[in-house]
Amino acid sequence: GEFGFVLISFSRQAGAIDAGLAGTLSLAVTLSMLATPLLFLAYERISVRGQVGAVERDPDEITERGTVIIAGLGRFGQVVNRILLSNGYRTVVLDHQAEHVDEMRRFGVRGFYGDATRPDLLHAAGLAEAKVLVVAIDDPERTLELVKFARRARPDIHIVARAFDRVAVYALFQAGANDIVREVFDSSVRAGRCALEGLGIHPFRAQKLVEAHVRFDRESMRMLAEVWDPEVSVFENPAYIRIAAERSAELERAMMGDRGYEADRPDRAWTPPATPEGQAESA
Repeated sequence: GEFGFVLISFSRQAGAIDAGLAGTLSLAVTLSMLATPLLFLAYERISVRGQVGAVERDPDEITERGTVIIAGLGRFGQVVNRILLSNGYRTVVLDHQAEHVDEMRRFGVRGFYGDATRPDLLHAAGLAEAKVLVVAIDDPERTLELVKFARRARPDIHIVARAFDRVAVYALFQAGANDIVREVFDSSVRAGRCALEGLGIHPFRAQKLVEAHVRFDRESMRMLAEVWDPEVSVFENPAYIRIAAERSAELERAMMGDRGYEADRPDRAWTPPATPEGQAESA
């Protein structure tokens, strides 16, 4: 790297190496810097090809039907699946990684290998009869594709979708998802509550504060989703920037008392912000 040139120059000036060796070493550093990106690209191509070859097989025959179809058996989908099963609901779980499906079966987690974005597999899993579709795929593009198809095929099905970030929420909102859950939002809220408690705020009071924040954030997300344009960056969207700035200022006022809570008066009754009904409630 660049530091190699610095060492070579310093060594040459200090008389540790002669001009001929310095030139040879400089050439070696230059060639290694040029070769490294190419080697990384070659490695990625070879490793991906090897992974595809390792799991390549025909999709499993889906022999079960359930009230809920879960697309994705990773960390996100596993938790959703356990909650539903423990409450007596039957699920059909699909995952596009055969090796992962086989590993989870060793722990008694029933799943089928197959790409849930394929219409034939989704119909085989019972799309026509299912009441709920949970899209827990760790891929924003495939998630959006699946939500769009499911909404067209089943206008009445309830779709819960995993979102990577706020922009993904807006796209899924427009695609017709009923509930949109950002991957790390809930855990971040819990961390914020722990931080408030660490600062000495009573746990009950800290919980009420984060609940107010969550409600306000959901309300803001729906407002921003209305002006979001997939063809324009949020940093170049005047309406988006204006609403975001207004909501940020309003949030600060809300948390300090304008919407029912005063931090310096714990005896005052707390009134949560109004939460209008609508899509993306879990965003």
